[in-house]
Amino acid sequence: MMYSFKNELGRLFFICIGVFLFTLFFQPFPLDMLDYDSRLLFVTGFGGITFLFGCIVFILIPFLIPQWFKISEWESDPPYILSALLLILTATAFAFYIRYVGKVSVSLYIMFKIVLVCLIPIFILVILYKNKSLELVIDILKEQNKNYLSRIREDEELKEDEKIEISSDNKSGKLILINKNIISIKSADNYIEIFYLENDLVEKKLIRSTLKNIESQLKDHRNFIRCHRTRIVNILHINKIARNYSGYFLKMRHLDEEIPVSRQYFSQVKEVISTQ
Repeated sequence: MMYSFKNELGRLFFICIGVFLFTLFFQPFPLDMLDYDSRLLFVTGFGGITFLFGCIVFILIPFLIPQWFKISEWESDPPYILSALLLILTATAFAFYIRYVGKVSVSLYIMFKIVLVCLIPIFILVILYKNKSLELVIDILKEQNKNYLSRIREDEELKEDEKIEISSDNKSGKLILINKNIISIKSADNYIEIFYLENDLVEKKLIRSTLKNIESQLKDHRNFIRCHRTRIVNILHINKIARNYSGYFLKMRHLDEEIPVSRQYFSQVKEVISTQ
């Protein structure tokens, strides 16, 4: 079954305490003829009855005849058949308990209040099961999110060694580089400067193109982000983000230059750095 024995006992004990406290403080049944100690003991009986029949209905019966109860019925609500059975058994037991132990005549009004009190465990069970169902959904979503993030990281790791072709606007010039070797790309009038590693040394290549064109060529590579109207950087080479009197800037590995971060792109850059 979807539920565990321990969890079900915990739920039923919680409900038993709820019935006890409700009956003690709101006194839906006549208790005036009893002294304080006897009243406390008498009220405890209602909680005990609820716990006993709850164990029989929600633990013993499903254990003895599990084929009668589909697993899906337990995912968000207690099964309707068992809920109705619990209501009938507890209401009947309460009526006999009040009549023969409490020595109180059971009128239609008393019976009406008995049914209302016996509905309390059902309502509490529905709330607890709904809460448990939401917790299961949240756990599933967390696990799915974890798997998706893991796949994204694996995908990004695979693309680090992928070769990238950067072409000029007229396709006359192009440069093929390994993803992880590209450090940054800088706009320079009608040209762009590409800073990259080759044999552990920083090299620079000039290509006739716009930064917008290069950005569209790199859109499928998540590790490249725009940080300024004149700069695109590879997040694999970001060392840290800092601030001076003129604003924020990036310190890149292998580059002495401080790369500016404009307000337009600051939140995106900060979020990327925080997840590295």
